[in-house]
Formats: sequence, structure tokens, C-alpha cells
Amino acid sequence: MKSRSFLSHLFSNPTEVGDCLNFLSLRYFIEVSNHLSFSEASKTLHISQPGLSQQILSLEKQLGFKLLNRTTRKITLTEEGEYIYKKLAPSFEDIEKTVNYIVENKTIPKPKLKIATVPSAASIYIPKLLKKIVGQYPETEFYVHETTSSRAVKLVNQQNYHIGFIRTPIHSNIIANEGLSMIEFMRFPLQLVVSMDHPLAQKEAIHLYEAKDEPFIHYDAVQAHSLQFLLEKACLTAGFSPKELCKGSELLTIANLISNNLGVALMPEDMVSLLGKSQVKALNIDNSELTSSISAVWKNTDASILTKHILKTLENDDDFNNI
Repeated sequence: MKSRSFLSHLFSNPTEVGDCLNFLSLRYFIEVSNHLSFSEASKTLHISQPGLSQQILSLEKQLGFKLLNRTTRKITLTEEGEYIYKKLAPSFEDIEKTVNYIVENKTIPKPKLKIATVPSAASIYIPKLLKKIVGQYPETEFYVHETTSSRAVKLVNQQNYHIGFIRTPIHSNIIANEGLSMIEFMRFPLQLVVSMDHPLAQKEAIHLYEAKDEPFIHYDAVQAHSLQFLLEKACLTAGFSPKELCKGSELLTIANLISNNLGVALMPEDMVSLLGKSQVKALNIDNSELTSSISAVWKNTDASILTKHILKTLENDDDFNNI
């Protein structure tokens, strides 16, 4: 398609775009697209409807193709119009937020980096990361929000957070389908965690089938899908279906249930390392090759300097692959 080829050229040559396009007309187009109504957009922009319509027609003439389908009943975006709207709307929103902040607060906002992370990554990876970059960006405000993997993915995808640290999903295409990229860190084997008072605590390693009659603490299938998948796969591979004591997501809660000898849990070794001196013991599992890891995810469209610097650190620094 000729117009799509032009669009690709247009967005790959920002200097040329700035020379040839009227940015005010683009702003008007974004507002019409938000409302799909010239009357509503004209009220928001404080411009007459005829004037607004003329600006859009002028923009379409400059581009060489229609952006809007107009009928007496409704307005819809053309394929080209939808493409441009999706590309530009977030940028104009950021510009407005920045200008409004400066006007209201009479000061330039400090740069912010927001990280959404699962608790295990918050304890293992985040301190190492912040230690490496805080000194280089002294004016930056860092926010760390502990949450579940699924929630972290959603927050990053909605661009509410810059980077997410999640339990690596079983199928990596899930992340790609969300428009995100991913860096996976070191993988750790699964271990069976039992109370120090449990008979199995006398061993250092077991075949998982030895725990077939134990009540297992399961993970939420939505919030911790990969861990629940690994639990079920490990047990089924060992020849049994795991009994369920309850579902848990908080590591401290799981540790307390286990230490009170109420049930057992399967968890990757990196999570086990966070249990500290709890009254639990981790047993290696014979004949099992199942592993789990943490991954960092980010929005493909995030081009900020700080985000790029962090990603470079995560990719190239041995501290994040030799935990």
C-alpha cells in the first residue's frame, strides 16, 4: 500500500516530519479521534467547527490520504488515520501532562523511573540494579511497586510503569503478544520445601513421588501462572496429581504455613533463598529438570535514555546472571 509505505517513511524521519507537517493540525486530528465528533472536539479545543474541519482537510491534503471517514451520522478513522492516531496520541498526551505540570507547579518535574516487580525480584535484583544506577541519576525519583507477574505486565503494557520484573512465563510469546520485550535472567531448579519437623526433612534430596500424599500449597493460576504450571507439571511427571491445601501468593504466608507443618510447597531455588532462617527445609528433587527464572519486561515503544541505560545494564552485567 502506497500510504503505508509513506507512513513508515514519515515516522522513521522525524526531522522531515517536523518540516512538512503542521503540528497544530495533528493536535486537532488527535482530539477529533478521541471524540469521533467535530462538535465535541471543537468545544474542547475552543475552535469553531468549520475551522476545525478545515484544519483536518488541510492535514489530509498534506499527507495525501484521508484520515477520517465522514458521514451525516458518524465519524470513523480510516486505516491510515488509526495508524497515525495510535502512533501520536501517547506523545501528545505526554506533552500536555508535562506542560500542565510546569504551569501548575511552577517548576520542572523530576524524572521518574517506576518499576513493578514480584517480591522475589524485589529482594534479589532490584537492590543490585538501584545500587548501580542511582548514583548516575541523582535527580531521578525511583518507585518500586511489589505486585504479581500478571499485574506487572499489565502496568508496563499500559505505560504506567517503565520496567517490570516478573516470573518468566512458560510461553514467551505471551509477552511479545502484549507488545513487550523481555530479558531472562539465570534459571533455578525447583525444590520441595517442608517443615523442619516433617519426616522428609531428614533427607537432602527426594524423588517427588515420595510427597504424593502431602497437601501442597498451590499458586493462583492467573496471578502466578508459571509457578502453578510448574507445580502441576512436576507432580504429574512424578506420577501423581498434587493435593491442594490452599492457594497462596505471599512468600511469608507460604513460609509460615510450611513451618507450622500444615503443607509443603514447590518453589524455585531463588525464592527459597528468601525464606531466611524460617523453620523450613528445601529438598533437591531427583530426576527433575524443571526450572524457573525472573525476567525483565518493558514496552517496545519506551525510548527514554534511563530505560535504555537500565536495559543495557541488565543485559551486560554479570551480577544479573550469576546470582
